[in-house]
Amino acid sequence: MEFWLIMLIVCAVVLGVGGWASVAAIQRHQLHGRQERWKALEHRFHQVTLDAERYERSPTDALAAPGWLDRSSPVVRGFSGTLKRAQRDRAELERSVAPAPGRAGREITSGSQGPASRLNPTETDLQELELLVERLEDAYRDTDRAVRTTGWSSPGTLQVAHPQFLLDPRWGRPAVLPRLGALEAKGTQTPVQTVKDFLDAAYPLRRATALKVLRERSGGAGNAYRAQKALEQLIQTRRYTTDRHGFLWPGSTVIEHWGVYRTLGREADLKPQDVPPVEVANALWALLPEDRGLPDEELLALAQEHLALTPGFASGLTQSLNEGIARGLKALPENVQRTLGEVAPNGVQLPAAKAKIHQLLVEGLHEGLITGRLQRHPDGLVRRLRVQWPSTYRR
Repeated sequence: MEFWLIMLIVCAVVLGVGGWASVAAIQRHQLHGRQERWKALEHRFHQVTLDAERYERSPTDALAAPGWLDRSSPVVRGFSGTLKRAQRDRAELERSVAPAPGRAGREITSGSQGPASRLNPTETDLQELELLVERLEDAYRDTDRAVRTTGWSSPGTLQVAHPQFLLDPRWGRPAVLPRLGALEAKGTQTPVQTVKDFLDAAYPLRRATALKVLRERSGGAGNAYRAQKALEQLIQTRRYTTDRHGFLWPGSTVIEHWGVYRTLGREADLKPQDVPPVEVANALWALLPEDRGLPDEELLALAQEHLALTPGFASGLTQSLNEGIARGLKALPENVQRTLGEVAPNGVQLPAAKAKIHQLLVEGLHEGLITGRLQRHPDGLVRRLRVQWPSTYRR
């Protein structure tokens, strides 16, 4: 065999082995990175568990938040159920993850031996675990705020009739949007986390409205792009979901159990079209007496006043414009008026603010009826169907 042919074969073998080694090294590096991310998420999960249990172990912490010791409190019981479900879901997710490849029973990673080092999680697995951890963190944040609000004046006694009033401080208050934090990827706060923090204090919002507000408050074209990409990532990873009306909700929120509502008016940053029907339905439920029903007109009028849904200055402007349109139509030739009448049988008018507000209230009433919040009795009156609300609206 010619010498050059032997050298060619040797070079091919060396290159093949080197290429295989390079690919294996890249795969080991990628696997190690995914395992480290899994380990970090596990640490966050365990941290919530430790934070919740420290009140029983530490007298100082127990004195700072004694409400955690009241196991008869509905908000504490609600978090306990959320924690148990999260632990079960985490165990099921871990069992579904493929084991890390190895030889002779040894993992190919050289890091610390632990649950993460035995797994080969995919990006989908990591997204599932991150969603689960964030849901648990949301529930813990709500509960901790609630127990610190109520204190421990008398065990087993909740100071408010509606437990969710303690979970969400916006309950019954003007719909004011928070400020948007920095979007530059500096430190530990990523643009995704910044946008999530904003949405957590502003939801539910229409997707288009959320994008508009994020752009306005981002402070520059580059930041606006970061905010848009962060919002898309939150939706893609299901950390935020969109309901059938186009409103964004945290992945940890069960809309059927969500009993919060906000008011509008001069102090509010939202317009009536930015309010989801389910929020109006919650307000209608809260306004209804416990022992009797109300006719539609009375209930909707009561809700309009309570939610501060007023036409405002724009209503007068719209009315003036419609009057001008009517006068202009009368000045047109009869054949043109007849043609316009065929094209627009109901007339050429701008939608009035009063009509929009009434439509919002009607949609809220319909939402309350189909979601089991409200019911219509044979006498035509609307009454409460749900007797009470769950202690938490978190998964």
